[in-house]
Amino acid sequence: MRPALIALLIVLLAAGAVAGGVSPPSQEEVRIGRQLATQIEARYEVITDPALNDRMNRIAKAIVGVSDRQGVTYVFKVLDVDVANAVSLPGGWIYVTKPMFELVRSDHELAALLAHEIAHVAHAHGMEMLRRQNQAALITILIAALTRDPNVAAGVQLASIGVLAHYTRDLERDADITALTYLAKTPYAPVGMLTLMERFAREEQYRPSVELGAWADHPKTTERVIYIEEEMRRRGLPIVRRISANYLRLAVREVKGRGTTGELLLNERPLLRLPDLDRVREVAERLDRLFNADLRSFEVAARQQGPVWVLAARGTTIVTLTAADAAWNDTTLRELALTVYARLRAAMEDDLRRRKLSG
Repeated sequence: MRPALIALLIVLLAAGAVAGGVSPPSQEEVRIGRQLATQIEARYEVITDPALNDRMNRIAKAIVGVSDRQGVTYVFKVLDVDVANAVSLPGGWIYVTKPMFELVRSDHELAALLAHEIAHVAHAHGMEMLRRQNQAALITILIAALTRDPNVAAGVQLASIGVLAHYTRDLERDADITALTYLAKTPYAPVGMLTLMERFAREEQYRPSVELGAWADHPKTTERVIYIEEEMRRRGLPIVRRISANYLRLAVREVKGRGTTGELLLNERPLLRLPDLDRVREVAERLDRLFNADLRSFEVAARQQGPVWVLAARGTTIVTLTAADAAWNDTTLRELALTVYARLRAAMEDDLRRRKLSG
């Protein structure tokens, strides 16, 4: 499902949907899918890395279980293609390229990608595509979409691709919206679909329009971002981008030594250590809520209030530090408060810079 070219996700999926319901794949669908899979695997190496495959299959299993077309025997594989992409075939074969595992920022975004592909299968988009294309043209278009190489599709009639591009506009929208439904029934956040598309949309801005070639009529990613966000708001689905984009990561760990010590990490770096583990957990919960509400570093303040120092933001106390906390950390109260304040702001600002650079 990559935006226009990184993915026209020319997802060609399995299916045999009928009005009013869906039926399991026919023998013909499975046969066609197997033929296409054989051609793809003859051209590209299938990666057997257990870590990648276990991660993909674990996530896919949760989505397949809530899809609206049962009876499909799915096969998920990782391909050694140097473009981040994914593609699906009639009969339930779904391929994800290796770079996609580096591109997605969380399991939520990978789940969004897989949900989109599974939705194509569930709604019989692949077999409809086959009715509009001959099989030879279909595999050519599929390879071109997977690799983003416009030269691959040079032998395919532009009129034929034009029909496909027009058709996929509706297919992609249906798969995007259906994926939100699936994700809402799993542990994975539907917002992963939005954050993934938003990043693709930013990338799309820097690609020359000629690169889109015959697929210029494919739905623009900015268009998809708009209707995905509108649909999420219509359904009341939480739009908390931090969850799927995997930024400002908080972690509490117990440190042995001087009693039971709690340490709070922000993006794997120490932020605060206190002798009371429960207090550290409370600080983490407060920051978690503030981060989910798009807290900015300039909103954080540190000030002295009588015998204590308080770090706060938006009228919420993040942590109250005492002389005992300072003594435990072998420093002065003022120094402790300003150190935690500086670490917090620096981590937030660094995180924001990295997000802007990476898109």
